[in-house]
Amino acid sequence: MVIMKTKLYGFLMLLVMTWACNEKEQENVPEYVPQNKGVFIDERDGTEYGWIQVGDLEWMTSNMRYVPEVGLYGVYKDQGELGEGSMTDYMFERFGYWYDYAAAMSIAPAGWRIPTDDDWKNLEQALGMTEQEVNRRGDRGTYEGDLLQQRDGGLGMQLDAGGFYSVYRVAYTNHWRFKGVYGFFWTSTEDDENDGFVYFRRIAYNSPGVYRESTMTTNWLNVRCCRDAQK
Repeated sequence: MVIMKTKLYGFLMLLVMTWACNEKEQENVPEYVPQNKGVFIDERDGTEYGWIQVGDLEWMTSNMRYVPEVGLYGVYKDQGELGEGSMTDYMFERFGYWYDYAAAMSIAPAGWRIPTDDDWKNLEQALGMTEQEVNRRGDRGTYEGDLLQQRDGGLGMQLDAGGFYSVYRVAYTNHWRFKGVYGFFWTSTEDDENDGFVYFRRIAYNSPGVYRESTMTTNWLNVRCCRDAQK
């Protein structure tokens, strides 16, 4: 009985410490108000996307939902099955589609683009990341990941932890990885150091930084489009 009480006490203390650390991290996140914001309607299918301006770029505030003419795509369904999207479907409304690289490179509306690695760096530096940090691989930054996940009332970028889809299964799991833990977003920039790999960005629900690395083009990630700020 004493051992059980000790374990319970230790678990409760861990919860309190985690909550306190998260509260402290949130207190250290600066306020960032977008320079401009608006709504864009994709004439191809009538889908509406909000956007915000950060620095000299405008970024969509929700993931792409366009059906590509090339490549592979899908949305998470029950039991990890793939399916078509509908705005009555919570997963589609919140996360849009996941795309392989070929599909991702074909879906940007006119005037928009799939962000390059440099576009993401531009965004990260505008939010406070240093030039030295922004060029590194792995986890970088101090609060930029928190800012990118803020919803209305904050930055409004609303990056979500939708995970990614892999064509390769791992034993006892389906093809979806890290749903609810990490969010993965394509860049259009190939990794010169790793043939067949492309840079991406990853945010985590419990991390203030932004992860930069490259991955196989066969993985399916979410897409945010950007464009040069309109004059």
